[in-house]
Amino acid sequence: MLPVPAPESVQHEPESFSLSLTEFQPSAPDGAGVGIVFIRHGRVVRCNQCFAAMLGHPDAQELPAHGNLQLQALARETSTQLGHGSHCAQMQLQRRNGSLFWAKVTGWLIHPERPEEGSLWIISDMDLQLRSQRALSLAHEQLEQQVRDRTRELSSTVESLHREIAERKLDQERIYWLAHYDALTSLPNRTLLAERSALAIEHARAAGTPLAVMFLDLDHFKHVNDSLGHRIGDALLVEIAQRLRAVVRERDTVARIGGDEFVLLLPGANAQGAARVAGKLQEASLQPYHIGRHELTIAPSMGIALYPGDGRDIDGLTQAADTAMYQAKQAGRNTYCFYTPQMQAQSLRALQLENALRRALKRNQLYLHYQPQVTLSTGHVCSVEALLRWEHPELGLVSPGEFIPVAEASGQILQIGEWVLNQALRQLGAWRKAGLHGLKMAVNLSAIQFHQQQLPELINRILQETQVPADALELELTEGVAVNDPHAATLTMDRLRSQGVRLSMDDFGTGYSSLSQLKRFQIYKLKIDQSFIQDLDHDSNDRAIVSAIIRMAQALGMQTTAEGVETAAQLQFLREQGCDEAQGYHFSRPLPPREVEAFLRLRPEWQEQG
Repeated sequence: MLPVPAPESVQHEPESFSLSLTEFQPSAPDGAGVGIVFIRHGRVVRCNQCFAAMLGHPDAQELPAHGNLQLQALARETSTQLGHGSHCAQMQLQRRNGSLFWAKVTGWLIHPERPEEGSLWIISDMDLQLRSQRALSLAHEQLEQQVRDRTRELSSTVESLHREIAERKLDQERIYWLAHYDALTSLPNRTLLAERSALAIEHARAAGTPLAVMFLDLDHFKHVNDSLGHRIGDALLVEIAQRLRAVVRERDTVARIGGDEFVLLLPGANAQGAARVAGKLQEASLQPYHIGRHELTIAPSMGIALYPGDGRDIDGLTQAADTAMYQAKQAGRNTYCFYTPQMQAQSLRALQLENALRRALKRNQLYLHYQPQVTLSTGHVCSVEALLRWEHPELGLVSPGEFIPVAEASGQILQIGEWVLNQALRQLGAWRKAGLHGLKMAVNLSAIQFHQQQLPELINRILQETQVPADALELELTEGVAVNDPHAATLTMDRLRSQGVRLSMDDFGTGYSSLSQLKRFQIYKLKIDQSFIQDLDHDSNDRAIVSAIIRMAQALGMQTTAEGVETAAQLQFLREQGCDEAQGYHFSRPLPPREVEAFLRLRPEWQEQG
């Protein structure tokens, strides 16, 4: 096959050189990686192994002897192109297997002055070069892709590091927040309160400025949780926290330290300033809270302690303020008290009672007395009221006015209240079986008991166990049971009435009752508080109040029972006004069960039944 000129021939004159034939050794340049051919008189005289390999021949020494057509074509081509002493071109050669490839040929005359001595040619496989270039390009492209991939990986790693750093920063901030703030209300917690208090107390000490700490507890908040559930209770706490924060100054701290307890740190506030804040909180509590479909009104009891007289650190100040708050609850709730040293003794007494009360039931220290209630029109005993008593072996006889508030504050009233219902109804069942068939039992129910969601079921179970008819039980409720949530109170009362249980309003006139509430609750009986009865003989105001209560009850279709009747004059006035029932020392003091039965059997109506 004849050589085919390349599309673009490149001709140039390399530097001239002189080389003898004897200097050309075919084996020597084999490692050069290019074909080397020596041509004389138009014939290939000698070539190296690399050139033979290009053409597909195994032996370079035998290649010229075979008279390869490619060599002859190369010899003819090159012999006519060395007129100027050198030549460079591209041509197509054919391998032994018939395949074609492009080669670059470069030749020089061995002696420019003597062309007959021949020429030396260097042949390079351009296809190989192209493949090498392609391989190099591919390798370069792969390298660049690896660089790009690695760059992306590094960028992704850097972004991940930045993200991780940001997340760790957020985690640290979150951990700090959780450690220093209340999760529900977002107010500072006890830890942050301690930190801020330490700084505020140090500043007050160094600058000689006042500082006040206020302990705030929500009155009857447990009723909300018991009657409406913790979800409503939590939502109410969030609203209360916002209202508390809106009342105080920016530099003041409002902290939630647990449940419905809050502590206010008031730097720079003296007694007058703390009282002013307490007054604002009372005023703010008058506005009802709207939680879902519920309209709730809840008030705080507050205790105030002043630095440094009541304490020199936050623990001492908080304890003093807590003691004062407890005194505010005993004073009627929804008020505030300043700490006094005398309160410490009272606080220790309350703690002593609380601890002793926890063991009173198990040690049979609690018992019931019963006070007869008399129908004024007939003089007959219609019912008895169960009254709780506690006699401690060391503390002696403890007044219900002292230990009942302790039981309510500590939550023990639920267990004690259930025990009272059980004991009273079992005793009534025994009396009725013994022949006192028409006797009824009145049992006081605390507001905490009343707000138990399962109260109707509890009473129904006890009635079934004691085999006492429901209409023989009268539950005496305080006026405050419906203050927080009248709707829930109405539902509970309706359920109790549907079971046949009668409801009366105890201590009427001393609390928060209104005509609208009386109409809504459909109370069976009003019990006139003994504070109005005691001075009937000489106090015209009390006579007017008692007369008005009786007239109102008659208009609403309710019965009335006067408590604390001690004189014949009091009894006479009540009869004249149309009061239905009365109880008090004029008839009988509270009696143990055996004396009650003896007292009843001496009366005509029970003798007739017997």
